[in-house]
Amino acid sequence: MSPVAGGALLAAAWLLRGWLEASMALHMLLQLPLIAIGGALLGCTLRESRAAAALARIDAHGFTSLTWLMLASAYWMIPRALEESLTLPLAEAAKFASIALTGAVLPSALQRANAVVQLFFLGNLSWMMAVAGIQYQDMPQRLCNAYALNDQQTTGVGLVIGSIAIAVIWCLWQLPKLKEQNEAAKI
Repeated sequence: MSPVAGGALLAAAWLLRGWLEASMALHMLLQLPLIAIGGALLGCTLRESRAAAALARIDAHGFTSLTWLMLASAYWMIPRALEESLTLPLAEAAKFASIALTGAVLPSALQRANAVVQLFFLGNLSWMMAVAGIQYQDMPQRLCNAYALNDQQTTGVGLVIGSIAIAVIWCLWQLPKLKEQNEAAKI
């Protein structure tokens, strides 16, 4: 099911790209996550492969993959990079490849990384998204010539909401584990 669903999400992101890329909000807040989730679902099928084993050796605590998450996310939050993906086929291909790769390596990196490492990287991702979102909202001029100012502001709101969602989801996922570890340490 995972490879089929992952392939379907990537195909949808590609086939619907005209509609998704017509709006900055849909481009950043729907298409990019669809690509990442599609990559994650496809990456799950490669967990037993030699490539996954090699990645696990060089990425023992998830640092490499989580650093890649930060770099790819930061790059695709730059309005000029987003705009180039609309006009340059190579940039569009790089967007799909880099975001799909991010999705493919992220689940296993989060499993290898302890809570402190996860908090560092995901906290920084959330902070970066929130700051970019606030900047998108507060700029009096368009940052991306392909999109209207009100679309930029809507995207900014979405980035702030997304940053909060990442933090809340991480807390809901990790806090029970941390509480359990703390109770086990007391015994």
